Amino acid sequence: MVRTTREKPNPGFAPPVGGVGPPSPSAWGTCALCGDAAPGGATECPTCGHPRPVGPGGIAELPTRTRRRLRLVQTLRALGVVALVVGVSYVLLGAVLTGPPSYPDPLTRAGVIHVPAGNFSYLMGSITGEDYIVGNYSVVAPAQANVTFQVFNQSQFVAFVHHQPTRSVWSVAPVSNARIVFAAPYTDTFYLVWENPYPASSGVALNVYASTTYQSNVVIG
Repeated sequence: MVRTTREKPNPGFAPPVGGVGPPSPSAWGTCALCGDAAPGGATECPTCGHPRPVGPGGIAELPTRTRRRLRLVQTLRALGVVALVVGVSYVLLGAVLTGPPSYPDPLTRAGVIHVPAGNFSYLMGSITGEDYIVGNYSVVAPAQANVTFQVFNQSQFVAFVHHQPTRSVWSVAPVSNARIVFAAPYTDTFYLVWENPYPASSGVALNVYASTTYQSNVVIG
């Protein structure tokens, strides 16, 4: 009789379960040219068309030169994404800190206004009821010449331009300089008009330096 000895399995090594097979066709790979992701089983890169994307874990098997170039491409892509995120964050943060854009009011200005002989010049803008326009003006040339100042609402200004009878909301008699303190009685478009009292035949044109400021609901002292 021949007896056989049954070998005991080595307790230090368990039999493999399932084993390690080829990568799943659904696993995504990487294009060796542009570094973009490519779906498993693809024969070419969907981004650049380069053939045979590298499967998972296949980058280490690429030639050294190709592997270095791919790493460089991936690094540059990552830096591009970071730069884009930083740029967008900077723009958004700037918008939050600065708030909405603001535009200067057309009735807030300072400068010389030219008024031809027998004619007029004006500033216009919308004024909310009970808001103020404050400032001053003076004739700088010719010296000591007078100028008439009036404020019209929109309908009054149309009548004034067409030489129709009208009355202004506020006016100052012809003087060489004066202060402006106009409180809008209601919301409308108002016209600040400087009129040259000298006839066109005189040839006397006026240069008037005017400074005006729009003030909201302030108390004039």
